[in-house]
Amino acid sequence: MNSEKLQPGAPALEKGLDLLEALAGAARGLSQKQLAERVGRSVGEIFRMLVALERRGYVARDPVTGEYTLTLQLFRIASQFPPTERLLKAALPVMEQLASRVQLSCHLTVLHGEQFMVIARIEPEWLMGWSVKVGAVFPLTQQYASAKVLAAFQLEGRRQELAQVIAEHDRISGKKAIAALDRISSEGGNFSNDDGYTRILAYSCPIIEASGRAVAALTVPLVRQDRIPEKEAGIIATELRGAAKIVSEKIGGIP
Repeated sequence: MNSEKLQPGAPALEKGLDLLEALAGAARGLSQKQLAERVGRSVGEIFRMLVALERRGYVARDPVTGEYTLTLQLFRIASQFPPTERLLKAALPVMEQLASRVQLSCHLTVLHGEQFMVIARIEPEWLMGWSVKVGAVFPLTQQYASAKVLAAFQLEGRRQELAQVIAEHDRISGKKAIAALDRISSEGGNFSNDDGYTRILAYSCPIIEASGRAVAALTVPLVRQDRIPEKEAGIIATELRGAAKIVSEKIGGIP
């Protein structure tokens, strides 16, 4: 007998999850018709579910276009998950001090499947600068310092998997991807932007837990209205290393 037929079903739950996943993968809002096409259902089948998701705050409907988008409700729930909550509690005060000292924004990212997500951001008291949106998800590629750090500081099996993801995205050999990660791990983070791949100049350090793997990356984009002198960049790197070490120690990790 087919074991799949013995599994209990939850059609309404499946429908709701299909809708959330479709919206999560969309670059912009989707109409009811577009959503129905993406999940392989009729507009009538998804209408009540969209109403329920909107009422519970998981999706928002544009009153002008009628298009649906995800809210940050799922992110808020994930942030309440004990490991994430513990990480944020340890990191946020340190990030505030770091941003104040270097007068640049900083953000905290974690792996999100074969991507990475921004879970916290701190802005300095600066008139102009560059920062990323909390909840934003980016691909694992050498274009981003956070991606390289998160991939480099993993246990070996996972590290190999992520190196392959980067290789496929950047269209390079797996050997070249591994070599880039080896450089990052040997330097204790990303402190070089001359690899020909990095899109945004940034320094990034791992937040290390007890197992020795990175649970997050703490990153400072080196972007503001005036050019950062080499000496000041060195100070920023030192401050970032110190901040990452403090957070790692606070979560019981290996400094």
